[in-house]
Amino acid sequence: MRREAGEGAGWVVVAVLFAATTCVESMSWNQLTAYTPLYLRELHVPVAQVPGWIAAISSLGWVLALPLAPFWGVLADRYSRKLIIVRSAAIEAVIFAGWALSTTPWMALAFRCLNGFILGNTGVMLAMQASTTPRQRLALAVGIVGAGSPAGRAVGPILGALLVHLVDVRGMLLFDAALSALMTVLLTVIVREGEHIRPADVRVLSLLRGAISEIISRPVVLRLFLATAAAQVGLWTMLPYVPVYIARLAPGDTVTAVGVVLSVVGLGQAVASALWGIVIPRLGHVTVLSATSVGSCVALTVAGLSHWLPLFAIALLANAVCLAAILTTAMSVMAATVSPERRGAVLGQILFPFYVGGVIGPLIGGVAFAAGQLAVFGIAAVLSLSPLLVLFTMRHAAVEARTA
Repeated sequence: MRREAGEGAGWVVVAVLFAATTCVESMSWNQLTAYTPLYLRELHVPVAQVPGWIAAISSLGWVLALPLAPFWGVLADRYSRKLIIVRSAAIEAVIFAGWALSTTPWMALAFRCLNGFILGNTGVMLAMQASTTPRQRLALAVGIVGAGSPAGRAVGPILGALLVHLVDVRGMLLFDAALSALMTVLLTVIVREGEHIRPADVRVLSLLRGAISEIISRPVVLRLFLATAAAQVGLWTMLPYVPVYIARLAPGDTVTAVGVVLSVVGLGQAVASALWGIVIPRLGHVTVLSATSVGSCVALTVAGLSHWLPLFAIALLANAVCLAAILTTAMSVMAATVSPERRGAVLGQILFPFYVGGVIGPLIGGVAFAAGQLAVFGIAAVLSLSPLLVLFTMRHAAVEARTA
């Protein structure tokens, strides 16, 4: 059955809408990440305490997400995939408004911890997309949806810099809240959820057990989960502190420098994500995953050694392009491998490694921060090689056969 989300719109329309939704979400979160140091200063946090608060806000914000993450996909299969997606955008609007109104770092931390209630939508979007997209177009559809998040990273920081100059950080957050509310309306109106294949046992815990069993029983999926988790720990080891390093290397206006660098990086990843959706079927998942894992390691090493802003930015851009391939490959393999009746439940867990990385990575980065830039990026570089473990432990044909 491939008409689930296509009752009122074709697969291209659904893919573009999902891409726009993830774009707004990514833009909002990346604006907050880019300007968290400035936001904390507006909350009167002393300069010496800013790195510690960055680690706390970045890490503890994912704690609630971990226990809730496994349930969003199974709840989507049990009740409604559309409802789970709309829920995310609606609650996100409330949370960003709360951040805009926070007066202390503790209030900001409390609202950040609520992000566990807005996560879990990406995997469900992919499940709906897979149900309405022809198999031969699935990699392209995943690439389009996957382009939304890096597109948000492209638009977010530079737009955030403009908003900060015009209406300060709080005005930027209110703008993000309004966009999230708009996406809530569009998702409600445009997406039409038809019947989708459901497992025989629709009890939530049974669905969760079935999803876990499906992941464990498929070696490619299980190993991609583990490898992605390690890579995400590496990503989050350095990501929250990138604005700090940009500010140190920038000769003048640090707000604009952060916005320009992170927007260029996000734009590169957005374009690469869509292009990888076309390239991967031609070159093969193994070839792309091998090359981009090594490329990411090299790029992060260069970033760790760089003390010149243009070189630092180029290294971040190269890493983003490689990361887009790694994520697109992992998602397309998983989407094509799992059984249709458990697709929502399994893909609902697809970003669980991301949440694990979000909890562990910032804490590692916070400890390594005192040791210097090379230590932070060196850890990320080593962990970026983890997808190669999938290739070392699986035959080339076995990986490609899963997506044939």
